[in-house]
Amino acid sequence: MVFALVLEIGTAVLVTWVTWIAAVGRLSRNPLAGVRTSVTMSSEAAWRIGHRAALSPTMISAAMTVVWCALSITIVPLRTPSSVIVAAGVLVAGALISVPVAHRAVRRASPER
Repeated sequence: MVFALVLEIGTAVLVTWVTWIAAVGRLSRNPLAGVRTSVTMSSEAAWRIGHRAALSPTMISAAMTVVWCALSITIVPLRTPSSVIVAAGVLVAGALISVPVAHRAVRRASPER
């Protein structure tokens, strides 16, 4: 269980890092990483705007995941498969929240949409 929880921490850090480098323009539109929807992929500007907006929910869900995993590692009764599922659920929830947040930001920035 400890390995799976540490893997969840690594995933949370990776997701946050990818979102951050896309938000600051160090990761351009691509078919593999980031919030890849028709709205965010419509232009480089939309890509950056969407990721800037998605950064907050991504960071919140990642922080929650890291804290939960750290607690689950240190408190033995929490070291269960359910803890890993909860951590994964929090990360997925953050991603699901990030997409509409990114879309709204792009649409607000683009008056023609």
